[in-house]
Amino acid sequence: MARFYSFCLISDLIEKDRVPGDFAELGVWQGNTAELLAAIARRQARKLYLLDTFEGLPDADLGRDEKHLAGAFMDTSVEAVRARVGEDGTVFVKGYFPETAAQLPADAQFSIVHIDCDLYAPMLAALDYFYPRMSPGGFILMHDYGSLYWDGAEKAVDEFFADKPEGVMPLPDLASTVVMRKNKR
Repeated sequence: MARFYSFCLISDLIEKDRVPGDFAELGVWQGNTAELLAAIARRQARKLYLLDTFEGLPDADLGRDEKHLAGAFMDTSVEAVRARVGEDGTVFVKGYFPETAAQLPADAQFSIVHIDCDLYAPMLAALDYFYPRMSPGGFILMHDYGSLYWDGAEKAVDEFFADKPEGVMPLPDLASTVVMRKNKR
């Protein structure tokens, strides 16, 4: 519930502050968070980009200690998420990130990005891609920071923000989500 309320509060803030940009989620799985983001995006007349393999975790990203997770999150599909989320204002991007980044508009700008890709390499790639495209005042939410199962997410976040002016702040949820608000310049 804490993450749900955080998304609601953050969306109210970006609306109040008139932060431009669309929404994106990397790591959609069955569309739980995407359903909420889609409703908020529609209310605010923004697009939502949903990026996922829609086929589970790529084996190539699993480290030595994560091999037991091969095949995790395969119980999804674009069709199932589309049925849950709807299509109005939502763009589905199927495939492996960052290769699929080329399917996003070259001039894309974001106000809310939710990254739930669990593992080091895709988390770092997502931050490399989305951070420079965040509007001042926009938010990146990073799931699984501090998780007992996904230590790669925390490593990638700490490494990425080590030389950035922004830091991350934890949210009170079970999956140790952290949030960053892009400095207003």
